[in-house]
Amino acid sequence: MAEYRAVAYTMQGLVKYHGLKDWKLRIPYHDSISVNTTSMKTEASITDSRQGGVFIEGKANDSANSRLQAIVSRLDPSKKVTDFRIDSRNLPSGKAKGIGYSSSAGAALTLLAHRLLAEQRPELRELSKTARLFAASASRSLVGGFSRLYAGKDDEGTYAERFADSRDLDLRMVIVPLPSRVRTEDAHREVLTSPFFAARVESAQKRCDSMQKAILGNDLDEVGRLAERDTLELHSLTMTGDSGLVIMTEDSIRIIGRVRELREEGVKAYYSMQTGPSVFVNTSDRDQGRVLKAIEKLGYRAYPSGVGGEATLL
Repeated sequence: MAEYRAVAYTMQGLVKYHGLKDWKLRIPYHDSISVNTTSMKTEASITDSRQGGVFIEGKANDSANSRLQAIVSRLDPSKKVTDFRIDSRNLPSGKAKGIGYSSSAGAALTLLAHRLLAEQRPELRELSKTARLFAASASRSLVGGFSRLYAGKDDEGTYAERFADSRDLDLRMVIVPLPSRVRTEDAHREVLTSPFFAARVESAQKRCDSMQKAILGNDLDEVGRLAERDTLELHSLTMTGDSGLVIMTEDSIRIIGRVRELREEGVKAYYSMQTGPSVFVNTSDRDQGRVLKAIEKLGYRAYPSGVGGEATLL
């Protein structure tokens, strides 16, 4: 069997989702919007092998096996993940949390499984439905650019579409990876116990419309403000759940404080976080270099990024 390879880019959730109303189909409670990066990605290959399953950085991964099996079963119910070997690696490698590697991995593995098991490749919308079975965020990573995941009532109505790219908004990012032991799956379950969850669902759904309008209107400041507001809401849910889960770290708070200082100095800089302590700083082409230097001066490794494209087979 020939070897197939794919690459997919991580994404930053500009309006994040938390919690799933259908865990099997991985359907969120509300829409979400993200933008792909250009500096962080997953590369994966699929080959025939006696030692089958998903291997991340050379190590077997049971969680990825389970998620990918849902995709394989949809494409060919007679096949198992262990019928072939999938090697996946994240670049740059590391143990950061909240970067979006589950989204890029899901997108890359979806393309590979589809190439191997399906007769022809469907449109991106249909592919996004399959990628969603790995992770809801993978459907957005797969289509690339600025994308929106529509949280429908069922499998057919829940899909991702790209609605803009760098020609609409030349967003620049500075990404600061930070480690954490918190599992995203645990956070998704935890937020359902927050007394503010229903309000969050309503607020985030409305914010998606405002965010999409700001992106299409080339309004970086509004995009930044909306992403910051969404970040604070998201993390407030985890902190007000039954376990009082705090995902932000001292490093996260320190970086957020510096971003606010930069904005007071006239720099376009807005922080954003996903389900993890890692921080994205949304900025402009003009100010990206200054933001990068400021973060590195604090002692953190940071990565500049632009708006990334869709997942592709190599």
